[in-house]
Amino acid sequence: SSISSIKSETFIQGSVQDAAQLLQGKVAGLGIVMPNGDPTSSSQIVLRGIGSLKGDRVPLVIVDGVPGDMSTVAPEDIESIDVIKDGSAAAIYGTRGNNGVIFITTKKVKGEIPVTIDIQAYVTTQQIKKRLDMMDADQYRQLVKQGKPGAIDYGYDTDWLDQILRTPISYVTNASLRGGNRNSNYIANINYKSGQGIIKRSDNRVLTTRLEINHSMWDNLLKFNLNIMGKEQKYTALGDGKSFNGEIYRNALINIPTERPKDDNGNWIDHPTMNGYMNPVAALYESNGENKSTQLRTFGTVTLTPMDEFFVKALVSRTSYNQTRGYAETKKHISTVRNGKNGFASRGTTASIDNLLEITAQYKNNFGAHNLTGLAGYSYQDNTYENYWMQNWDFPSDQYSYNNMGAGAALKRGEVEEKSEKNKSKLIGVFARINYSFNDRYLASVSIRHEGATQFGANYKWGNFPAVSVGWNIHNEEFMSSLHFISSLKARLGFGVTGSIPEDPYMSLS
Repeated sequence: SSISSIKSETFIQGSVQDAAQLLQGKVAGLGIVMPNGDPTSSSQIVLRGIGSLKGDRVPLVIVDGVPGDMSTVAPEDIESIDVIKDGSAAAIYGTRGNNGVIFITTKKVKGEIPVTIDIQAYVTTQQIKKRLDMMDADQYRQLVKQGKPGAIDYGYDTDWLDQILRTPISYVTNASLRGGNRNSNYIANINYKSGQGIIKRSDNRVLTTRLEINHSMWDNLLKFNLNIMGKEQKYTALGDGKSFNGEIYRNALINIPTERPKDDNGNWIDHPTMNGYMNPVAALYESNGENKSTQLRTFGTVTLTPMDEFFVKALVSRTSYNQTRGYAETKKHISTVRNGKNGFASRGTTASIDNLLEITAQYKNNFGAHNLTGLAGYSYQDNTYENYWMQNWDFPSDQYSYNNMGAGAALKRGEVEEKSEKNKSKLIGVFARINYSFNDRYLASVSIRHEGATQFGANYKWGNFPAVSVGWNIHNEEFMSSLHFISSLKARLGFGVTGSIPEDPYMSLS
């Protein structure tokens, strides 16, 4: 199948936002883009094009066997990343494999090693590589002289983009401790990232930890693995519920360069009657917010190997996520002035729990020139998601910020918005796969997954996802032995059926 494996020694070096940036330019057909200047944003990943209108469009990410995302672990703690690109390999993941699959493997302890400590630290900065070519004040005044409608010369010279940008300084510290012997080993990793955004007042602080313990007994008959991953994140919110406010950047581009941020008395200069137009510096400093989240991921495996050719593995995982967020705009913020809200605030929280159980059995053996591997398994996954938020405005004072939601008068008048939601979903699948090779020249693979998901309608909850692929290692043929300038040559043909799940778990219901 089409699988690319990238090891840590070939990762993109330097400061990266998440694990996806380690792969930029390394995998054919994998598009990775950082969408904006938000220090909390994740890379946008497109692996097999847009495969769904209503479902998720990002690849399935598996971290040490458990579904996650590209920011689940610190980039410095990753040993390798494998990318599955075609349907014949991804079909065994059923409704989750439509956009491809990315496997992240964290660093492991191999063999007997003494207690070892590794420390990494680096500092980074950013700048805009290429700015949009906008008019400066002198060029704009030429339009004023030409009598262009709406062009006004206020008599000043302001580069609004410079007013909201800064030279950010970010730093990362990563420390790992590992050791062990032939039967027991451990690795502990802690990573702290303090990142400043290129827009003033934007920042992101993330603490990521991981502890892994392995133990084998009875001459490797029974193996145990335990993982605990923790992540704590805190960042400034310049928009309602989010760190990055695109309107601030947009208005820094379009604002009149002959205007200035403040008048002689130190008051913000704004034009409330001009819709879609605001003083970006005022919006930056007359809003305040903070989002805080914690994630705890605990999982472990038990592997029974009664013979060298056969093993049975059970994996159990539980991931909990909790976020609280608050955002406020003062009485001077253009939004509250324009809408007559006299100060605005919102609060919200999100919580989710993911449970996973997988049981797999694998048989592998060689019969002369024949190599055969068989895999069968059962997978159960459920998710519970909760979210609520509230708003209020018309506050007696800006001092409350978002910490006294009941003080706003709009609640008493019945004008505010509030929302709460909770949903659950479940995914169950059984699967099997057989891989065969002859002399490492002729290869074949067949797989099938039977899967059910609660998000689908009553008559469509279950589906089958077959796959078949064949390959020919031409380079291993005798007639290729004299062509030393060719290191690898393979022809392959694959077919697979994958699917996608609607983002709304109750779309099939009235």
